[in-house]
Amino acid sequence: MSTPVSSRERRGYWASLASLFLVVPLAIVVNSGGKVLSWLGESMERPMPVAHDGSGTSGGSRWQLAALRRLPGPLPDTNLILAEIKLTFQDAGTLRQALPCNVTLSDSRGRRWAPLFLPGNYLRETAPEAADLPQCSLLTAGANGASVRVAELYLVPRDAGGFTLSLALTGQPALLLQ
Repeated sequence: MSTPVSSRERRGYWASLASLFLVVPLAIVVNSGGKVLSWLGESMERPMPVAHDGSGTSGGSRWQLAALRRLPGPLPDTNLILAEIKLTFQDAGTLRQALPCNVTLSDSRGRRWAPLFLPGNYLRETAPEAADLPQCSLLTAGANGASVRVAELYLVPRDAGGFTLSLALTGQPALLLQ
């Protein structure tokens, strides 16, 4: 046998439940001694720009933009952008923890493109030397000191220009390769 619950008790129950969503995160931030806030600040760091023909270090490895080529697009008024990145493993253990990587292409107008997942036969016909290179999202860490080239392919409008690659690894600030 159950007793009816008053509307005042129901409101009190839901108010106390809602206050938990505010109090628990606040308690974590206060009791961490500022470590949570500094961790959030570090994880939201600004990307590190890399000068043209320069290289940057992220995830225990050195990354350098090796080539950025415009290829004819398969659709009208489009181009394919082939980005080749040279990677030198410096600390394979750190890189294993930071993988997978994600490379996004943006242009001078602020538009962004994700890489094509399966470049297919079109890349084999237009740039056969890059057709067998691994994509960054499928990369595995190699031996320290070894180098490998990765390739990403993007479908962009013909009028796009002034490209920048943003290379992101888990827990690392992004690298902007130009």
